[in-house]
Amino acid sequence: MREVPMETVDEFRSRFRSTLAPHLSSRNDVAVDEDAIERAHRHRRIQRTLFDHGFAGVLYPPEYGGLGLTWDHQRAFLDEASSFELPRSFNLTLGILGPVLLDFGTEEQRRRWIPAMLRGDDYWVQLLSEPGGGSDMAGATTSARADGEMYVVNGAKMWTSNAHFASWGMALVRTDWDRPKHRGLTMIAIPMDDPRVTVRPIRLANGDARFCEEFFDDLVVPVGYRIGPENDGWTVASRMLVHQRNMVGGNSLDGGLHETPGPPSRHATDPLVELAHQLGRNGDPGVRQLVAEGHIASLALREGADRVGRAVRAGALPASASSIPKLLRAVVGYRRAQIALDIAGSAALVEGGPHSRIGTEWIVAKTQSLAGGTNEMQRNIIAERLLGLPREHSLDLDVPFKDVRRNRNRSRPAD
Repeated sequence: MREVPMETVDEFRSRFRSTLAPHLSSRNDVAVDEDAIERAHRHRRIQRTLFDHGFAGVLYPPEYGGLGLTWDHQRAFLDEASSFELPRSFNLTLGILGPVLLDFGTEEQRRRWIPAMLRGDDYWVQLLSEPGGGSDMAGATTSARADGEMYVVNGAKMWTSNAHFASWGMALVRTDWDRPKHRGLTMIAIPMDDPRVTVRPIRLANGDARFCEEFFDDLVVPVGYRIGPENDGWTVASRMLVHQRNMVGGNSLDGGLHETPGPPSRHATDPLVELAHQLGRNGDPGVRQLVAEGHIASLALREGADRVGRAVRAGALPASASSIPKLLRAVVGYRRAQIALDIAGSAALVEGGPHSRIGTEWIVAKTQSLAGGTNEMQRNIIAERLLGLPREHSLDLDVPFKDVRRNRNRSRPAD
């Protein structure tokens, strides 16, 4: 059979403009105060539009519903789509959890779950953090007890993004309490619509409720939902975090649908420039200096993430280098939020005002230094795994987890 030549980047761009662009909406038309569930439903429809017109999963293998094209095609897609709304609710699904299935899933799991992700049918979440667990992800106490060909899951997770409209989750659970904490964990797919799964949104100070807590009460799932070997879930979870850092830095398999600080493309006008013009402050020398600082920082992030991504794919840097763009993204994002607040001044603090979004973005900007691993954790990874500096001593590294002292106050709140 003669092999069909790959579509050129120019042909790909032309096809985008003629077949997909007429079906997309401007990114500027999105309501500031839109409900998260309404946004998720719309993003499902947008993801399905991408799929139906042949633009979903540009980097995903064709056998699972993707296009199997190159990073040059993906960059062209993002450039062409920079003025349109993209289904960013699917960043986590396609940028993190789809790649985990490609890395560790069985062939049956990949063919069952990945095409549904690309069609927008299924939205997946990470079920990692736990009440009282802090940053110690390996200290998970949510348990999965083997019962023949099934697992019985009990416990709680929290700080899960958008779990209230998720179809599936990947949960890190404890399957062996006699092993050290990193060696008794297993990754399991959880059907979020099961009646034995309770999801509760967590209301934040700004009124947002994108994070949730989840409770599992004798949830029964097949052994076939296990992702990777039993008791080797830490390997899966570690790779999951690599994909998450890649997603934040714009180097994941979704190709960078995650919105990074700064202009949506290299050729677009920086929002800080637009803000200065809107407020009539573009002639202020101090404001101009702040805008220049923010713009240079966003360009450094974009180019730095691209350079790290190329080096990792070429084998010149290990996968742990994904911590570099993750750290850069958190630092640059928060600094740009501060700059926008300085430029807008009191106008950003008026609820419902034309620039209230700036105040809200500043409030939530600090979360980027926490989500997916704190800035301090990223610096430790860079120091230990890239620079070869000695690892900090851990007292519970080789202790059976049942003997590790831990916070036992994990009671479930009353209904």
